[in-house]
Amino acid sequence: MRLANFRQLLLSMFILALAALPALAKDSITCLGGLTCLDQGWTNAERNVWYRTTQGSRLLPLDWMMALELAGSEAKFMSDANMARLGYLPENASGANEQGLPVGFTVDQDRSSGADLMCDVFPKMCENGTMRRAWIGMNCSACHTSDIQIGDKKLRVEGAPTLADFQGLEEDLLASIKETSANAVKFDRFALAVLGADPNPEDRVSLQDELKEQIAWQQKLHDKNAAPVRYGHGRLDAQGHILNKVTLTTGEKLLATVLADAPASYPFVWNTSQQKKIQWNGIATNKARIPFFGLDTDLGALIRNVSEVIGVFGHIDTKDRKAWRGYNSSVRVKELIGLERQLASLQSPQWPTDLLGALDAAKVEAGKGLFVKKCSECHDHLNPQDTSTPMKERMDPITAQGTDIFLACNTFLHKSNAGKFAGQKTFGFVGERLLPEEFTRNMLVNTTVGTILGKSDELIEGMFTDVLATGRGAKDAREIGIDYLPGVKDLAKKKAAETCLSKRYPKDKQDENILQYKSRSLNGIWATAPFLHNGSVPTLHDLLLPSSMRLTARINEAAPVIAGETRPVEFYVGSRVFDPVKVGFATDKSAPGNKFLFSAIDKQTKEPIPGNYNSGHDYGNAKLSETDRQNLVEYLKSL
Repeated sequence: MRLANFRQLLLSMFILALAALPALAKDSITCLGGLTCLDQGWTNAERNVWYRTTQGSRLLPLDWMMALELAGSEAKFMSDANMARLGYLPENASGANEQGLPVGFTVDQDRSSGADLMCDVFPKMCENGTMRRAWIGMNCSACHTSDIQIGDKKLRVEGAPTLADFQGLEEDLLASIKETSANAVKFDRFALAVLGADPNPEDRVSLQDELKEQIAWQQKLHDKNAAPVRYGHGRLDAQGHILNKVTLTTGEKLLATVLADAPASYPFVWNTSQQKKIQWNGIATNKARIPFFGLDTDLGALIRNVSEVIGVFGHIDTKDRKAWRGYNSSVRVKELIGLERQLASLQSPQWPTDLLGALDAAKVEAGKGLFVKKCSECHDHLNPQDTSTPMKERMDPITAQGTDIFLACNTFLHKSNAGKFAGQKTFGFVGERLLPEEFTRNMLVNTTVGTILGKSDELIEGMFTDVLATGRGAKDAREIGIDYLPGVKDLAKKKAAETCLSKRYPKDKQDENILQYKSRSLNGIWATAPFLHNGSVPTLHDLLLPSSMRLTARINEAAPVIAGETRPVEFYVGSRVFDPVKVGFATDKSAPGNKFLFSAIDKQTKEPIPGNYNSGHDYGNAKLSETDRQNLVEYLKSL
């Protein structure tokens, strides 16, 4: 071979080798009033749409929310200090938010009679026209936008999981409206702000009546969602909250069979439209693209988003109608479709070399080899700019990964009195009829289908039947007497685990699909701590360590004896200070913002906490050398 040809061959091989490597570098940009952002394919206008578009969520009337004071204080509930304490991101100085609301807090108003919803729950608010005034709610960006602290800069990451304390928000809000109603001095200040100077006595009495309606409703939500497991910052039992909201729409006695005690980390949402299954347990499917309001949308995505609004303060009436006729609701279907279409263009975040330093190319290459060998069967890598290629994903039974089972298990077992849902077909037009005591996921299907049908007459019979998981298989579960939760003395949790883990359905049964967890592409995984579906592992480095906990699946199987370092069983959460070496947020108590101590072990009983297991996703971690872990982490930074 001639020297020139040989040089050309070497150059071609070098170029091909570079092309095979992940993108190693991308600098940050300036956006939205001086914020430091990543270029994820969105303009500032699109960011504002993401932050401010209403989905139909209604938490409290806007003037109430702006006037409300914290319990035990004269400080405003919506003050920057309180929102920062709860972990929500402040106004971005873009000029698109005249009330100065945090990111993801939106204003929703319907001046028509269509806003008069849930009038059996809020009779005075309906009578007074309060339902037709402006309300404050939340949209998806409140839970899927994050800031990362790097030195004196905060880096905005669109689509990343929030570190907010949603449980604290709900509890503090209920405490605030209770004290406002009960404390005469505080009520006087509240009435002055809402009603104006010199309100007449009748208006004050009417306002007090409306407050009591809200207190009664939010107390019901609180009581149903109450659980012994604290969620803390960055976690929420979203599926539990959504299912509990559905049970409350029936107005019937609730079945306290399953608690909302399986908090999950908020998933990152870039590349969502490229996935077949959505949610940690794949409970819905992105498929059946249909024309809707003149737009194209994926039906599974629409269902997911409607379910979210139902769970997060949406108003919905189900009592006097059937799903096939459509339920009246505050859900903004057209806006949901628009947000989902915009989300489909969101690119995964790339490691900002100007803020976090250049990656070590040699370590990245070594880590890539380990990743291909150990991880690529379940996780692939997409180009960060790729927002269209279908994503490789894998659904594994909840026993396979060894991680905490209760997100999937609780959703599977959750049952309710169906009330007036009883006798309806699950999908409105088709499907099994709902029983008087029904699995709540089937009632959620009915509610979601009815809500969408209530917004359009263009959808046809039966189109939902292949995008939502339903079924009643749990009543046939075998009892096989295995201790799946070693060290746990709570017999109810052991029974639940036994029921879920003893399922042996054929592969084509949808019930089995609920009892699974999903793996997916790890693009941008560096920006999504804490890790595992329940946020039980603080850093990528910790994820590559073995766990000292074990979810057993065999009789008399003992927990393994592990030499060396293991995953931490407790760490503080809430700080945005970034650790670029281990890749995650600072976990020590002294780090700013760290207010919540996550624990996998109960300090008093010394028992493992169901819902908080940090086991799983361990495929020979104990055999990895420290060099292997560092190389893998460096590669994961590059994705």
